[in-house]
Amino acid sequence: MLIADDDAGICAAMTRLLSRDCDVVGCVADVEALLDAIAQLQPDVVLLDFSLPGELNGFDVCRRVKRTTPAVNFVAFTADDDVEIRRSADEAGFSGFVWKMQAPSALLRMIQTVVGGTPRLSD
Repeated sequence: MLIADDDAGICAAMTRLLSRDCDVVGCVADVEALLDAIAQLQPDVVLLDFSLPGELNGFDVCRRVKRTTPAVNFVAFTADDDVEIRRSADEAGFSGFVWKMQAPSALLRMIQTVVGGTPRLSD
């Protein structure tokens, strides 16, 4: 799992939360570093915050990576729990969606669902 969030505190907290059950291979803070890390590390799951600095937004990053590396699963990780954002994430190819406020209770379950092959954006 690769964590992509521009807030170092969030990266550290998510690494602590997930490292007991997941192999967290790194944290990145911008789109360029994310694309490089995906190419080098080939994670099975990318936890992607939509507010990463860079030329592409989260939806475009997912679309681009899915074209070249379809085995990478993306879980949207955002502070905005909005129906329209969920719909756009689904259309872009995200396998899951977690509102940051629900991360302590929902994130690990969503990642396990995505890795297990039963993606559910509605969780």
